[in-house]
Amino acid sequence: MQIFKKEKQVVELALKHADKTDECLEILSSAVRAYAAGDASSIEPSMHRVTELETRADELVREIRELLYSGAYLPTIRGDVHRLLTATDKIANRAEDCLEFVNLQRPQNIDGHADGLRDLLDSTTACFEQFHLALRAFFKPKGMVEDVRDKVRQVGVLESKIDEDERALLKSIFDSNLDLAGKQHLARLVTRIVRISDQIENAADVLELLSLKSII
Repeated sequence: MQIFKKEKQVVELALKHADKTDECLEILSSAVRAYAAGDASSIEPSMHRVTELETRADELVREIRELLYSGAYLPTIRGDVHRLLTATDKIANRAEDCLEFVNLQRPQNIDGHADGLRDLLDSTTACFEQFHLALRAFFKPKGMVEDVRDKVRQVGVLESKIDEDERALLKSIFDSNLDLAGKQHLARLVTRIVRISDQIENAADVLELLSLKSII
């Protein structure tokens, strides 16, 4: 039937979108880690690449919306599918915002806090990996609700760890010998990194609700 063909197209596009988002986060992590280690050469090209990926991700969302408007999925969950894709799309937006901040503002004296930043970036990519797995589990032919719930729980665990690491890193920054402006500049970078995992958790919450509504 035509409706199932449209749903299959939504799934294919949604997973492509998640792949683009995953690539955005990997590029962000690699570029900021290098910058923290004293190598700024990859920041600008990484920014351009992430912008390209984010633009393509937006195009995929628009394609999915057209399929939803044309009748993909039952009306009872169509809006939730739309909310899920919108929430997922904001993850790439926040990655782009974070990298743009580094590219334009170039925070200084970052090397003394490189380990803390690497921990945040590693946990953020791990957090998205769990969400990505949950998304794949949800879109399997019969759906795997328990697998979705397990991966969503892991997102919550990692997001809590990121919050703890954020507090420790901010304390370290404000206890350091940097001047106040330098401390606040680094703190803004930390906040931008943490906003990514906040959005991953938001998207995971939408996915969990959608998975419950999909149980027959």
